[in-house]
Amino acid sequence: MRLNSVLLAAVVLAASPVLADPPELAFNPAGKGCYEFDTGVVKGTLRNQVLSSLIHLASGMEVVNSNGLGVFGYYRVFSSGTRYGERVYHRPAVSKLLRDGAVEVHWPAAEEHPLEITGIYRWSAPDTLDLETIVTLRRDMPRFEVFLASYVAKDFRGWVYVKPNDHGAGTPGFLSADVNPLVEGSYLMFPLHREAAPMIFDGRWEHPPSPVQWSVTRRLAAPMALRRHRPSGVTIVQMATPEDCFAVAMSYNKEPRDDVSNHFSMYLSLFGRDLKAGETARAHSRFVIGQNLGNRRAVELYNEFLKKRKSLAGHGTHRQPPSATGTH
Repeated sequence: MRLNSVLLAAVVLAASPVLADPPELAFNPAGKGCYEFDTGVVKGTLRNQVLSSLIHLASGMEVVNSNGLGVFGYYRVFSSGTRYGERVYHRPAVSKLLRDGAVEVHWPAAEEHPLEITGIYRWSAPDTLDLETIVTLRRDMPRFEVFLASYVAKDFRGWVYVKPNDHGAGTPGFLSADVNPLVEGSYLMFPLHREAAPMIFDGRWEHPPSPVQWSVTRRLAAPMALRRHRPSGVTIVQMATPEDCFAVAMSYNKEPRDDVSNHFSMYLSLFGRDLKAGETARAHSRFVIGQNLGNRRAVELYNEFLKKRKSLAGHGTHRQPPSATGTH
């Protein structure tokens, strides 16, 4: 009788499905400088200092552009009229997994790159990636900027959260970043305030290789932009606090595509203030992905982000943007 019970138990165990590990809000090592993740909403890889793959599980869609430049990568560093090196994420860096499952990437200072940069990538929710940027300067840098880049998959249309015209009625809302004859052939830059606009044209973007021509159109209501894939409803929202970001930029929407619209890019211009040698400064940004995520919900997510940042800081106030108008 005892033998039969043992055999029955063995049969039951053999027939039972082996349950996979539940999704977690953590990165996992996957080789030198490579980390994988599966939050239950997205899965993918952090490789070469950028998110090189980000798959939305419900739709099966790969959100990252196939150009290999990735999402939430440190692209360029500037001060007034000056660019330091070409692409930050191509420079040698050291990464490590932190105890809470976040990944820290560190770039040491160098002759052409006289500052340290540390980026901490952390999943704060299954659909939400937070990035803390920490810089320590080796020289004075007026109007300092870290330019954060994301390159998303084809056919994600761009939208930016802007103010109404300065002298007209209206409320803040998302504006489709569509091409017109005045901006065709250039990329779009949206400053947060009047003081930000001169930084865009102080010569920092004129240096070869790869100088960039910008067109400034409307001012931001808050540092937030999104790209939406209309057939599937998959939407990505990129945001930063107004204290930490002075402009948002992107390539425009255009069909048939040209060299600009084919870029499918989104950028955050972080910091935007004078920093001194030896000074350490921090900036916070966030990347959210969802399906059928409307404009109103995007603004709610932004306000939640500001509220969270305020509670962590423990002091000070943040400017809350009004609700967006319209849904998609």
